[in-house]
Amino acid sequence: MTFNWSQTLDFLERRATFSPDWPVLFESDRNQEYSYYALNQRASTLAFFLTEKAGLQKGDRMAVLARNCVEYLDFFFAAVKTGIILVPLNVRLSATELSDMLDQTKPRLLAYEQVFEDIVSTLKADTVEKMVVLKKERARSELRAEDYALILEHKEDSFSGSVNNQPEDPLLLLFTGGTTGPPKAAVISHRAVFFNMLSEAISWQLGPNTVAPNLLPFFHTGGWNLVTLPTMFAGGRILINPSFDPELTLKQIEEKKCSFLFAAATMFRMISSQESFKKTDLSSLQFVMSGAAPCSVSVMEPYWEKGVVFVQGYGITEGGPNNLYMPWSSLNWKEIKNKCQSVGKPFLYCQARILGENGKDAGRGQLGELLLGGPVTFSGYWNNPEETQKTLKQGWVHTGDIARQDEDGFYYIVDRKKDMYISGGENVFPVEVEKIIETHPQVQEAAVIGIPDEKWGETGKVYILLKPGVSLKPQDIKDYLQDKLARYKLPRDVVFVDSIPKSSVGKVLKKLLVENDR
Repeated sequence: MTFNWSQTLDFLERRATFSPDWPVLFESDRNQEYSYYALNQRASTLAFFLTEKAGLQKGDRMAVLARNCVEYLDFFFAAVKTGIILVPLNVRLSATELSDMLDQTKPRLLAYEQVFEDIVSTLKADTVEKMVVLKKERARSELRAEDYALILEHKEDSFSGSVNNQPEDPLLLLFTGGTTGPPKAAVISHRAVFFNMLSEAISWQLGPNTVAPNLLPFFHTGGWNLVTLPTMFAGGRILINPSFDPELTLKQIEEKKCSFLFAAATMFRMISSQESFKKTDLSSLQFVMSGAAPCSVSVMEPYWEKGVVFVQGYGITEGGPNNLYMPWSSLNWKEIKNKCQSVGKPFLYCQARILGENGKDAGRGQLGELLLGGPVTFSGYWNNPEETQKTLKQGWVHTGDIARQDEDGFYYIVDRKKDMYISGGENVFPVEVEKIIETHPQVQEAAVIGIPDEKWGETGKVYILLKPGVSLKPQDIKDYLQDKLARYKLPRDVVFVDSIPKSSVGKVLKKLLVENDR
């Protein structure tokens, strides 16, 4: 007997049999609750359409361009059932960027939310044979696209096929953030998705009483593998909304008794800046966790003041991304605050090591590149063996991040390997400088890059976003740093800006800062 991997990964179908009426998903903008049975029926109806009407087969790709919605989940679970590969597209990108993604992955079908119809009409999508329009609001679509609402009406068309999915079969093609170069499609297998769900559910102690708002977009690995899928897998309840709304998030935490919150540092800052933050009851939160980019203590403090455990974690698309997390349940308040800049220890099914410059594992306190391994990691980049070989070596994902371990085994991310610059022969890690600058009471955020210097080779340039209603001069920042940093780490140039460019999940796009400085 050949074991069919979809029998393991299609937890939606399994749960629809023994807890069919359990409310697993709440869609805020529609004020609509969905049970396991309802979601499984939707996914089965779509799977039938994809295979019997659209003619897609296992291994074919289908792309989705939409904000977070229940339809997106339909396409994911239809992919699980059929072996078709899901390609989420970033709704913030231009037509040129999206066309490049379609050219890389060559999907046969494109599903898009109608609000993006104008940009879809300009895409270069030679391989797309069929289009499906989601959340159709206008009576007529300008493109020749199937109305998804009409597809779902055929509930009798339920998928009953048998596809022999294997652990290494691709399930998702997730484009990397492109913070250091052009986006690449990371191949996320059925195996990686399953072990990520299992690893987080056990590590974070998720279960039927877990309630979590998903604040991350579904075109990002965090939207799927950090919040939504592990929570649904464990029997918990997910709350989704088309876009991030800090006021709605606070309301839901109090009314829905949310168990945890995962977001980028910029999102946490936006939440705590709301007028309602001080009076909102956050007592249901077991913890909140920041990821995607370094988080300063000033972001954490408002939550600590309300008795909320605020910790950091670490993960990358290629890593699963459930890689490192602070084991909040086994730490007391003193330990949480003392180690607040740590990203913790590996998840249950993730392995981590730090590789020194000599090619050997670095000792405690020593710097080196963070490597990740285990069944949670990706399989490589889609049709890109050259980039795959640079990142995936002998089963280890080379993250490009510089890290260290303290005496207790907790990991700290020092900086991106590519962001480091050398001034007068000394390595300078921008994150270290940024954290010091952000301790200034009038600074909200800072981003440091290395720029050419005739004398020192490179020196630092810092872009600073001040808090509302305040003003400073460049010399004020330089004076503030004099006794806090070694001279070679002091930025030569200080520039005040109205905004700092970021990716959809809050990562500073330093490549844009470097390009603009040329």
